[in-house]
Amino acid sequence: MSHAGKGDSCTAMDGTVVYQTTANLDETELSTAVLMSLESLPGYDVENGDTVVFDSIDLDALDELFTTTTDTPRGCVTFPVDEYQLTVTASGEITIRT
Repeated sequence: MSHAGKGDSCTAMDGTVVYQTTANLDETELSTAVLMSLESLPGYDVENGDTVVFDSIDLDALDELFTTTTDTPRGCVTFPVDEYQLTVTASGEITIRT
C-alpha cells in the first residue's frame, strides 16, 4: 500500500483503467464508495466472492485517513484487491486498474 504525503498528488500508475468514479463524500463514506466501485466490476461480487476486501485494507482506517479538517482534502492511497489496484483520493476519486 502506498500513501502520498500531505500536498502530494497521486501519480499515474501503470495498468489499464477498468473503472473510475468520484464519490460524493457528503452522501457516502469513502469506504462504502470503494465497495460500490468494486461491485460495479463485471463478475466481481463483494458479498459472495472469494475475496474479503478487509484482508486488503481496513476500510474504517481508510475513512479515518481522509477525515479532513481543512477545506481542501489532500492525499491518496493505492492498495491491491485481487488482480486490481485501487487508488483512492481524499477528494473521493476512485480508480481501479488491472
